Amino acid sequence: MSSLRQLIFLAALLALFPSKAQAFPWMIHHGYTQCAQCHMDPSGGGVLTSYGRAQGDILLRTHYGKKERDVEKESQFMFGLLPMPKNDMLLVQADVRSLVIPEPGNFRFILMQADLRAGLQLGKFSAYGSLGPVSEGGEGAWLTSNEAGWNLAARDYWVGFKPGKSLMIRAGRLNLPFGIRTEDHVLYVRDATRTNTNDEQQVGASVTFSSRKVRAELMGIAGNFQVSPDMYRERGYSGYASYSFTKTLDVGVSSLVTVAQADVDTYESRLRQAHGVYLRAAPIPSLAFMAEVDLLRSNDAGSKSTGIAALGLADWEPTQGLHVQAIGQYCDNSFKATESPAWTGGGAVQWFLAPRVDIRVDAFHGVLSCTNGVKPTPMGLVQAHFYL
Repeated sequence: MSSLRQLIFLAALLALFPSKAQAFPWMIHHGYTQCAQCHMDPSGGGVLTSYGRAQGDILLRTHYGKKERDVEKESQFMFGLLPMPKNDMLLVQADVRSLVIPEPGNFRFILMQADLRAGLQLGKFSAYGSLGPVSEGGEGAWLTSNEAGWNLAARDYWVGFKPGKSLMIRAGRLNLPFGIRTEDHVLYVRDATRTNTNDEQQVGASVTFSSRKVRAELMGIAGNFQVSPDMYRERGYSGYASYSFTKTLDVGVSSLVTVAQADVDTYESRLRQAHGVYLRAAPIPSLAFMAEVDLLRSNDAGSKSTGIAALGLADWEPTQGLHVQAIGQYCDNSFKATESPAWTGGGAVQWFLAPRVDIRVDAFHGVLSCTNGVKPTPMGLVQAHFYL
């Protein structure tokens, strides 16, 4: 296979792992260590609050010249064209991500994400859900089962209750609370721990605590009920806790333990564990660093293995709205394995060029997933995203 065809093929593979919009952990260089201010989900990602939309315009995108901005209008769904109730009682958001693979003789359009998200907040009670079509990938979130393509996916949906200002109890299909919640593609720490925000949500119940200094969430996992039969469903717990020493330094720990009668990869019974630490820091306003290291342990029908997944990422914003990232990853899924560990190095450029519109270009050399013994190859991806 030629180098060009390799790049096109790998870009297509990467496109099958879309991510949730607006989960940007590098917002710490703007002094944001908490997520609940901007997101309905207290651990980040998903539908934005009106405050989050306003900050997206004020802090995220490039501004061209000096002009008066209507922040109230820009904080609304569809820029206020479709009026919503005030005080964030009803939150609505549409997210679209797509990719075109211009391979000669095999032109492909991939709809990575086209989710409509809605949240209802009535006093102490809340409810949230997302629904949308996908042309490829995202099997773990499918509601339909068309193997030829084009399925309806529901990534997350839940009901919640807030007994106090800092406490929230939720039940439903939730993003697993573990490590750094980010919109970056195919990170080893998300792949190896099975905690991505594309299709690895699980049904269960969680308790979240969010204060000025502390964030924490603990979830009891009942399984992914959009996967069948029942023997493939994992059950256990997942959780994280972080402490913000300052507005620009956040340190956390994570833990996950699950058991399944038949693992989706090995088809054998598996006890799976992941335990790790992570860091977000912004030594200067335009530069943010993130790191995560997770210890991986599994017991497959009596065969035990131990491994590690690690991420290092630097995000530099030379001018507002333009982000340049350097990313390094390492993963060894079993210290006993004789094959070489997986690694990837590269970078990305992301530009928030207009209100609620951004484009991103990724270029890497390495291995796509946390799999030992795979030869490193070049990878590339160009994506466009907008939301209303």
